[in-house]
Amino acid sequence: MSKLSIEIDNGVIKTWEQQLGKPYRNWSDEDKRNFLFYITSQQISVLDSYVDSLQGLSSLQQTPFGQKINELRSIGFEIVLNNDFKYVGFAGPNGTEAKEIVLFHPSGLLYYTTSIQEKRSLGRETDIKRSELYFQASSLKEDASLEGKILSQKGSSIQLKNGIVFKSYTDINIKDINIILESFEFVQNWESNHFFTLLNEEDVYQNVNGQIQLRPELDEISIHMHKIKQFPERVQSYLGYEEEKTFRK
Repeated sequence: MSKLSIEIDNGVIKTWEQQLGKPYRNWSDEDKRNFLFYITSQQISVLDSYVDSLQGLSSLQQTPFGQKINELRSIGFEIVLNNDFKYVGFAGPNGTEAKEIVLFHPSGLLYYTTSIQEKRSLGRETDIKRSELYFQASSLKEDASLEGKILSQKGSSIQLKNGIVFKSYTDINIKDINIILESFEFVQNWESNHFFTLLNEEDVYQNVNGQIQLRPELDEISIHMHKIKQFPERVQSYLGYEEEKTFRK
């Protein structure tokens, strides 16, 4: 297992000794906590890389799938779900390694994507199998660009109450996501939450004697809800998932 290490340069200690006006042996516990906070805050990128390696993302960074994830993170999205699964039927009876990742943007956008591997090892030639962007908006901004107005007419739309519209886009690129962020007025919390799906191929299909079949008695709601429970509580709340584990109606 990889380990997270914090590097402390002796020069930094000497600088802090000068600032505090006393040698390290005379530092209080509070002085040491402040020093450690300073050191760790300078190494957030190290922590990011460490967590990426634990979650199997570091090996994907140079692949189409990994590049898309990194692009989304660079504009404010955070990973709220990261699961491995087997893409059944693609490469023999045991399937092929794949990932499903859900990202959430503070403005209220939810992005779901799954990967597919063209070669046998996850991360070598990893491409995007499926991607969906979901959000709810109360209106288009008055100063929205022409590109934003055009995008508002694309994708799928479901009209909700109070003029709120639920939008979804398939295989949307980063440029258009940025335009959406600039063009729409997003809601504070989702009014409804049963229009998107988080099902991957293994959730839906199974390989039976070399034949790809739908899973019998497929419980889409239970699978969907199990994944939502893995989101941070603030994201669950934003989507309408309350502490009593029921959806707002």
